[in-house]
Formats: sequence, structure tokens, C-alpha cells
Amino acid sequence: MPSLFSSAQLLSLVLFVTLSHMGVATIFAAMWYSHRQIRALLYWAGSELAIAGAFSCLLLRPLEGEASLANILLTNLLLMATPLLYERGMRHFFRREADPLGWLLPAVTLGGFALFALTTLQQPLSDVHSRIIVLSGVLSLQIALLIWQLWRYQRLAPVYRVLRFAILLLALQLLLQLLRIAKHLWHPELAANSFTDPLLGLVILLSLLFTIARSYLLLSLVHTRQQQAMLATQRKLERRANQDELTGLFSRHYFERQVALRARQMANPGQLLLIDLDNFKQINDRHGHPAGDAMLRAVGHVIANTLPTEGMAGRLGGDELALLLMADPQSLPTYCHALQQQIAEATGALVGGPISLSIGLTSLHPDEGFAAAYLRADRALYAAKQAGRQRACVLEPHHSEPQPLQPSVLLS
Repeated sequence: MPSLFSSAQLLSLVLFVTLSHMGVATIFAAMWYSHRQIRALLYWAGSELAIAGAFSCLLLRPLEGEASLANILLTNLLLMATPLLYERGMRHFFRREADPLGWLLPAVTLGGFALFALTTLQQPLSDVHSRIIVLSGVLSLQIALLIWQLWRYQRLAPVYRVLRFAILLLALQLLLQLLRIAKHLWHPELAANSFTDPLLGLVILLSLLFTIARSYLLLSLVHTRQQQAMLATQRKLERRANQDELTGLFSRHYFERQVALRARQMANPGQLLLIDLDNFKQINDRHGHPAGDAMLRAVGHVIANTLPTEGMAGRLGGDELALLLMADPQSLPTYCHALQQQIAEATGALVGGPISLSIGLTSLHPDEGFAAAYLRADRALYAAKQAGRQRACVLEPHHSEPQPLQPSVLLS
């Protein structure tokens, strides 16, 4: 099989590829310097340096006349270390450091190098074929394990679709190594050396192409990770803006916005409830704000867990809470009474508990603004507190004054 490159061309190609790998390693190291939390970049930089070191050893062979034993062992140790470092980087990137099967590739690498060293010591240094067959066999097994690992990671993190291309790329490298084994098994050339191997030039050239593609893939992984982090931060900020941290209910701004949106969409009136915790200020004054915060957390938890379908709840400020329900108005007396009872039970063991609720209700009609409905509910809430607390009053648009909540009032 004729070689694609002359010896001089091969030397130039090896030098160019060596410098390319060193350049890629520098890029990864620089990225790691600015993104210290992504330790995988350091492993990938080491992977590129390992293969650059292997090619550097290959460049030294013409200067030595004949390849020395130390040069052969070091070259192939670095070549076998490259997939191992690449896989270590992947494990750190996908946070699989404690993978119970993580010992497989190190074991294959260690066993493969021991077999290669034994073969090199037992065979003449001129026997290139045995060494290439062992090296390609070890690399094939390493690549096969890498493909299996990446397939597992892709299933665990489907968002990293670029891993599919990485698997395809590794499959091509695996095919190349198998072809190299077949060539040296079926067409041995006993006088061959490393630079007369017909497939060496193709292997080196494809190594460069694989390096470019692999670098793009790894940088794409890092870019995707950064995008996911930015999206997570954005969702966290949105959640903080839209959700009251203490009660877990909607914030005032988000609740009012959702009520206005619901009012434009609904065909039937909704029910707006304003809730005030009775004597809440006394709890803060007597027992401190931590006790008041614990009370608010418990109340928010009960409301969130008992909220009817299509209902929403928010904290308007202090101990004032609001609910928008789309339930049948006739169910409101039962709902309000049950809510008061459940909150009394949930806060009974807390400092300052149990706490009672005053509730003011009104209907929110389609296309009605929140402010108008809020004013009516607030008047009803004030009437409930004046009536002795742990009460519920309703004020509809056709009512002149708030009235105690009962089914007959809702029908009138």
C-alpha cells in the first residue's frame, strides 16, 4: 500500500499537528483560567498536551536515527493517556465523578500500556507491526468505552444534543483504528518503521481534523452549560420577582398583573378575597419578627395547599393576603370557614398561635380593574374586623354596606 506522504512531508505534518494540539490546549487552559468552576477544561487541555507530547516524541525519532525504547514507551503512554484525560473531563463536566463504572477506562489504559510495554520488551524494536496492533487495539477499546459513556451522558442530559455528533466522531476514529489493525495483520511489511507506515499520514491528518471537530464540540458543551446557567439565573430572578419568599404566594405586583389578565379572559365573575391576620402586630411586638415570619409561612402553606383549581393567591404586604377564586359563590361560606379552621389548627403550636383570620370578599367582574374590586373587598375586610374578627364579610357592587358572608347575601 503506497504512502500518501513522503517522509519529509510527514515530518512537516507532524510538526503542524503538534503545534495545533498545543494551541488548542492553550485555548482550553485560558478558558479554565476565566471559568475555574469548569474543571473539565483543565482535563481537556491536558488531553491536548498529551497528544502534542506524543507527536513531539515522534519528531525526535529521525534525530535519534532509530527509535529508542524510552521514546517508544513515552510516545505510546501519552497516546493512551489522551482518551483517559478526555473521559475524566467529561465525567467532571457532567458531574459523574462518583460513577461506579468510572474505573473501567483507567483499568483499560493501565492494562493496555502494560501489555504494550511487555510486547515492546519481548519483540525487536524493528517490529513495528506488533506495537501498532497492540496500540490500536487499546485505543479501540478506549474509544468504544468513550462512546458508551457519552451515550449514557446524552441520555442523562438530552439538552446536550452535540454529544450525538461527538459519538459519531468517535465512531469514525474507532473505525480508523480497526482498519489500521487489519492492515498490519493482513499486509505486514517487516522492514517498516513508524515513518514508512502507509496509514500514518492518514492517521495524523485525521487526528488534526478530529481535534478541530472535538474542540468545537467541547466548546459547544461549555457554551450550552453557560446558557443553562444563565437561564437558571433568569428563572431564579423571575421567581424572586413573582413570588413572595416568605409565604410562597405570588408577590403583589405579579398577583395584580395576573388578576388583570384573568379579568380580561374570564366569562363569569371571579371572587376576590382579602385576608388579614388578626392581632398579627401584637405577635411581632411581643414575640419578635421571627415568630411573625413563622406564622406567615404557616398561613401561606395552608392557603397554597387548599387553593381551589384555577385559583391564585398573593401577599399584598405585611399580613395582608389576597385570593382570586373562580369557584361557585355559594361555596364561599364553606371555603372561608374551612380556611379559618385549618389555619387555626396549623398555627396552634406556633409562638403566638393560634391565629384567626378576617376576610373581606367581593366579585371581580369581567374587564373590571383590580383597584375597584380591591376597594370593595377592603371595606368588607374592615367590617369583618370590626364585627369581632374571625369573621367574613362581603360587599358587592349592588350593596350599600358590607354584610356578613352567608349564601343568602350572595344571592341577593
